Amino acid sequence: MIAVLAQGLHGDPGWRDLGAFLVLFFPAWWAWVNLMLSVNLFGLTQGWNRLMLIVAMPGLGMMAAAAPEGLGDRAWAYALGAAWVRLAIFGIWWRIVGDPRWNHPAWRPISYGLLTGGLWVISAFVPSPARFVLWFAALAMEMVLLTVSPGQSRVNYSRLAVSHIVERIGLFVVIVFGESVFAVVVGLSQHFTRLSAVAALGAFVTVAALAVIFFQFSTASAERGIARAQSVDARESLREAVLYAPFLLISAITMLAAALGTAVDEPSHHLPVGAIVGLVGGLVVYYAISGVFEWRLGSSWLSMTPWLAPGVAAPLGIVLPLAFLLPAWGTTLAAGIVAIGLLLNDYLRVSHSGPSGAS
Repeated sequence: MIAVLAQGLHGDPGWRDLGAFLVLFFPAWWAWVNLMLSVNLFGLTQGWNRLMLIVAMPGLGMMAAAAPEGLGDRAWAYALGAAWVRLAIFGIWWRIVGDPRWNHPAWRPISYGLLTGGLWVISAFVPSPARFVLWFAALAMEMVLLTVSPGQSRVNYSRLAVSHIVERIGLFVVIVFGESVFAVVVGLSQHFTRLSAVAALGAFVTVAALAVIFFQFSTASAERGIARAQSVDARESLREAVLYAPFLLISAITMLAAALGTAVDEPSHHLPVGAIVGLVGGLVVYYAISGVFEWRLGSSWLSMTPWLAPGVAAPLGIVLPLAFLLPAWGTTLAAGIVAIGLLLNDYLRVSHSGPSGAS
């Protein structure tokens, strides 16, 4: 899904391209994270839950296949895929209705699965822009149910397995980083020149450094923060940390990867403005969202300054001006050097004070 949608961000994407990416990626992310949390709560030990997870897969596959024209000729297929996933989610949650251990009323899975799924089905058969209004209504209804409904009892949040959440989201990020490297390799194979190889090297170093930062520092910090929020029943912080922040983080990595792929394709030219926005914006958003994530889970802005300030300032102060001065291959090398510097900063910070940040 990410690889398909990222194609629209290659070259010189505009705000319309970025908007289309976000509009199509968020429903897919939302469907996946809802399935992940359902499995987190109820496990796969019961054959029914395993069956429902398998049932959901064609729906996710349909959304991915329809994504290239998800706002156009294939919007109907994208909508039916989203409805299909909600049917599986309904099947998982309906099993616990009436179970006193969960205190889950029947109207919740009916509203969250069948009613919102029905809106997605209806949207498949109405013209634009009305269909997109229905998409928004379905997603908004689910978000409201998660936010204000008394049916979301404390027991649901207390039973979340934090390590499983961090592992699943981490694996999703692994896939995105992996697809970033794959896109760079494919670009190099199609433009097998010396300058493309230099651009690919800079791209690989950038992605590798960010991946090490994420898995060496972010995951452990995230697990501690989510566990702390769970222990004090900070439900709003938990929702933001699990449902929304990773979506923005993964979107930033995808923007960055598309810009790096553009550099490999045309290394001797200056990066187009859209690619510069993707490269610099991807780096800045990556760190900014990490900071917001940590703050919502209890960290102070002062404690985050040693890693957050360089993570935001270096791309803006170094990579951005160089992108207008250097050809694409030089810009990717600059991004790689900045990423290595941020990684070394994290290692030095941790060696002196112990792990405390999200990056």
